Amino acid sequence: MEQFKLRRIWEDVLEIEVVLTLKGKWCEVTVDEYVPASDIDTLISTLSVFNVHNGKSPQTWTLDVPQVHVSLTFELANGRGTVQVNAVVEQMKGDGGDMKATFSFETTMGQMDDLQRQLSVFLARETDLVESLRPE
Repeated sequence: MEQFKLRRIWEDVLEIEVVLTLKGKWCEVTVDEYVPASDIDTLISTLSVFNVHNGKSPQTWTLDVPQVHVSLTFELANGRGTVQVNAVVEQMKGDGGDMKATFSFETTMGQMDDLQRQLSVFLARETDLVESLRPE
């Protein structure tokens, strides 16, 4: 089971329409939104810093577009390389279906490297799908 999925739906020179799915043990959140490529690049940079420092300092990535707010904080859960990902997702569509979810899931340092690599390939337009952060 992949806990992080990102699928490209459409793009132009300004934004990419993506479907982002985050899965915890008891929760799954899917967001379909237009995001600038720079926000995905920032996620890659956040993962790079986390990986270079072997997770010794927590790193947070935030996506803040007009109707959606996503925050992912990556931190070590223990000394054996288990990584906890804390997710906060808010969707404010204003149609009576607003949503806020806060949950966490665990993965490994190796999966963090995999996510960084897959996102780089995604941003280079070599793939339209990222599936990563498997629990191990």
